[in-house]
Amino acid sequence: MTSTSDTALVAGPRTAEWDFGDFAYGLEPLAMPPVGHATVSSARVPSFLPPCDSNLVLSRLRLLAGGEAPVDPDPRVGVTDEQLFWFRWITGHQISFLIWRSMGEILERSAKGEIQDSASLARLERYAYGYSAMLLYTGSCPIDLYQSLIRPRMYLQHRGFSGTWASDFVPVRGLFRGQGTAVRGNTPEAARLARAVNIHKTIHDGVAARLVPGGQSLLQQSMRETVVRPSERTAVLYDNFFLTLRAPVDGYGITSQLLRRLQAVAWDLSRQGLYPRGHGGDRPEELRSAEVAHCENRIGYILHEVGEAAVTPAQLS
Repeated sequence: MTSTSDTALVAGPRTAEWDFGDFAYGLEPLAMPPVGHATVSSARVPSFLPPCDSNLVLSRLRLLAGGEAPVDPDPRVGVTDEQLFWFRWITGHQISFLIWRSMGEILERSAKGEIQDSASLARLERYAYGYSAMLLYTGSCPIDLYQSLIRPRMYLQHRGFSGTWASDFVPVRGLFRGQGTAVRGNTPEAARLARAVNIHKTIHDGVAARLVPGGQSLLQQSMRETVVRPSERTAVLYDNFFLTLRAPVDGYGITSQLLRRLQAVAWDLSRQGLYPRGHGGDRPEELRSAEVAHCENRIGYILHEVGEAAVTPAQLS
């Protein structure tokens, strides 16, 4: 006969056990359509793309955001700091790529003459906050671990490794620089989107200042030696680092990969919190604002809202 506690571990609450990768805090490869310098590398859809029940994931995201405790895959097995923050660095960036892709599709339709309606602006706003959440999530790494674990691996990939090589960001670069009608319109929706973009910039600058206090990025350090402009080669190096391959993935494939990663991150946040080892010293001024604190405090709800934006765009207004 199974005891009550054993039954709880088997059945669990209404939230999920870990369902990503091969083990807790394991990684999954990401498949993305070609864009810019990142050309297609496969003529078929990868077979590793798993199915995804969007309604089930959304319900789990909602429960996890509300503080529902997740079920450990095995409560006897812990996770090291290296495993935890490497997972956050890779998976958080993968989610950012998927968010950029979804935002780029909205902006592309607008550029072709479609009306930038309130629902589209609402989706862009949610995605912008989602990207900010991923900056906070990946930037939660303690400074010592960033300097000893993450930065050296990027350096070994290429001594000038740079976020400017991210091909998926190119279609949304103008938006995050405050350009275009989407953030310059006269509607309340456009104003809210503009505010989300401004908060993103504050968080981006704050995370950069926190992880490399008074220092230079790898790209800035390498500029004295050589200029490495984005190219097909740098796109491959960048994708390879973040376990990303290029293939003809459709909208369902994008949404399902996004939802699976959002659920894994929400599970992690519910279990570990955003800063498992604290803030790691004095925080830069940018990360001490009330708006940033608001994003940190509601990060679980932001994940749920991003999932809703991906699954039910017509219902947003």
